[in-house]
Amino acid sequence: MSTTLLTRSSSLNPSSNSIDESQSAKKSSVASPKDSRVLELMKSLYQADQQVKYLHLQAEVDSLLQYQQIIKQQRLTSGRTDLNN
Repeated sequence: MSTTLLTRSSSLNPSSNSIDESQSAKKSSVASPKDSRVLELMKSLYQADQQVKYLHLQAEVDSLLQYQQIIKQQRLTSGRTDLNN
């Protein structure tokens, strides 16, 4: 369908052909990242249940790292308070 439109517009106005080609190139470049994401998902090495376990573990690690940073900040703050007294 878009090929037919390109042919018609190029026969009417030769300069519009380059515009149509650049627009179609933009559309194809926009579609390619989606396609690559789909391919990555399809090529996944892990089963769905393993991916769920991995995501849960990753969330737990992130939570623990955040907790550790909070504790470090509290220790630094309490250490400064002790020095001021």
